[in-house]
This record gives sequence, structure tokens and C-alpha cells, in this order.
Amino acid sequence: MRSASLRLTALGDGWLRVGVWDSSPHIPAPFDKPPGDRVRPAREDAGGGRGLLLVQEYADSWGGWPLGDDLLGKGAGKLLWFEVGGPGAAPAGAA
Repeated sequence: MRSASLRLTALGDGWLRVGVWDSSPHIPAPFDKPPGDRVRPAREDAGGGRGLLLVQEYADSWGGWPLGDDLLGKGAGKLLWFEVGGPGAAPAGAA
């Protein structure tokens, strides 16, 4: 069984950061590439894979980091994050 955690952070000016940690070290697309690269849609009969497409379509920025080794020398998982803005919000990092 894998562990996971979700964290929502209000950034102000209508922006929200969503962070997801889990125990798998694999960083999936689009989190392994800068915004702009496209993710292939999931097959109709696939049991998953649609969440990443939603991030790609609606998030303004995203990223992912592998986490260091745990006490047993195994990977401690990864942290994935994305940011979305409210109506009229400027993209993150815009002046």
C-alpha cells in the first residue's frame, strides 16, 4: 500500500497551489517537463491518467521533485505541484 498526502495553499490574488506527495519515485508527464509539452490523452478504457491531462489543460505552472532516500535507503517518493489562478488573475511570476 502506498502513502499519499494532499496540500492546498492559498497564494493570494486568487491563486491556489496544489501539492501532492506520494511514495512512488516516478515523476509522470507533464510534471517532468516545463509547461507547454503535451500529454497524450488516456485511452477510453484506461482506469486512470485523466488527472494529468486536467493539470495540463487548466494549470498555469507545475513541477515535480524526487525526494531523498528514507532511512532504509529507498526513495522517499516525490512531490508534485501545480498552480491555478482565479478569474482575472495574472499568471504566477508575471509582473
